[in-house]
Amino acid sequence: MDSNLLRIFADKEQDGKEVALVTIIASNLMQGAQPGTMIIVDQFGQVIAGQIADSVLQEMAAKEAQRYISKGLSRKLMLTNGDKFLEIFINVSCPADKLIIVGSGNMVQDLYQLALVVGYNISIIDNQPQTLTRERFPLANELLLGDIAELLQSSTIDSNTSIVLISHNHEYDEPALLAVVNSPARYIGILGNKRKVTAYFSKLNEMGVAEELMNRVYVPVGLDLGGQKTSEIALAIMAEILAVKYGRPGGFMSIRSVTKEMERHDIYY
Repeated sequence: MDSNLLRIFADKEQDGKEVALVTIIASNLMQGAQPGTMIIVDQFGQVIAGQIADSVLQEMAAKEAQRYISKGLSRKLMLTNGDKFLEIFINVSCPADKLIIVGSGNMVQDLYQLALVVGYNISIIDNQPQTLTRERFPLANELLLGDIAELLQSSTIDSNTSIVLISHNHEYDEPALLAVVNSPARYIGILGNKRKVTAYFSKLNEMGVAEELMNRVYVPVGLDLGGQKTSEIALAIMAEILAVKYGRPGGFMSIRSVTKEMERHDIYY
């Protein structure tokens, strides 16, 4: 075991990076690929530390590591290159995404259920004791009752955190936004209508909050799926959170849709 690579892997884990530690379990290579040899692979399939003597097998191992990082799964695999083989264990480290929801009404219940399905750690913050209960949110990691702005300010927020503001009658959205707009959160969304949020932005602008910080707030929240029910709106919100995470526009994937878009492009160009 290479203690230096283990330290690097631990540091990457602590920093919340998506990485994989690939360890050779068995091999018929004589040098540079004995059992215990390790490499560290990032989410893009790049080897960032360590080396396997056979470059083809190393590239194969890196591609498999990237594939399993994207799935969030650890696996044991056999790789072959002609008469050479490696048996490897891919130990994947994917920090859990966190969702902070302000509010505890019916739409929050629907959003909470969807976030559970995709594996988010969920914190729900509100000042409404009658709806912020374990009966309504039994699997939430945290239920935080009290002053919303203060609780947000004391919460751990990093680049793997998404925040959705759906406070009771939207009356606490403004102080909540002020509490998180300068945070490193990957996603901040507000359910409130454009008129109200425009007023929030104007006030934040008067307070000297940088415009680039306000531009990263999603409002109205959610992709345009057309749904009107609370569950459908919650689905649109969760879809937008995932689109932002993966840097995607959230459009159609069908070949027919892509072809039509290309045809429109050809008409104008």
